[in-house]
Parts: sequence; structure tokens; C-alpha cells
Amino acid sequence: MQRRQRLTQSRRFGQIHREGISAANRFLVIRALPNDLEWSRFGFVVSKRIGNAVTRNLVKRRLRESVRQIRVKGGWDAVFIARRGAASAEYRQLQRAADNLLRRTNLADTDPSTT
Repeated sequence: MQRRQRLTQSRRFGQIHREGISAANRFLVIRALPNDLEWSRFGFVVSKRIGNAVTRNLVKRRLRESVRQIRVKGGWDAVFIARRGAASAEYRQLQRAADNLLRRTNLADTDPSTT
């Protein structure tokens, strides 16, 4: 994932949490809010309840790669929050969960004419 696609400011995380739209499934919660940019940015939250540092980093790496593989509309900031089941989920399960949430929040770019 490119640096410009990373969401790092804690103030923006809080704003997305307060004002954003949300959807959830078994493994993840997504909160999203429009931004004024031409690209989308993503943040990932994996709490200590998920597991130790190795497990949390594994979940974050899998989520970053999953989002990188999915074509997303520009102009959104989104935060993925891992649920407890995410630690034991396989990569494909997390990928399907992330894709499902992006589609439910209309962030996935399903138009084949855009590349």
C-alpha cells in the first residue's frame, strides 16, 4: 500500500469514528467518511484483545494486502477495526470480509471501465 493511501492522523481516526458510516461482519468493522482527495486512505486498528504483537501485526499485514488487491473508489477515508475472530481467520477469509464491507459501504469500484 502506498504511503499516500495510509491514514495516520489520530484526529482523523476520531472524526471517522464519530461521523462516519459503518458496517460490520464476523471478522471486521469498517467506518468510512468522505475526504477531499482524489484517492482513498485506509487505517487499521487491531487491539490488544486480538493477541500479542506478532498476531496483531499479522492481521494488519493481511488486511493491508487485502485492501490493496481490491479496486476502491477515490475520495474516502476508511478505518478497518479487527474483531476477535480475525486472529484465527485465514487470509482468504479476511480478504472476503474486507471485500464484503467495501461493497456494502459502496466503496468498492465495480465499474469495469475504470482502471
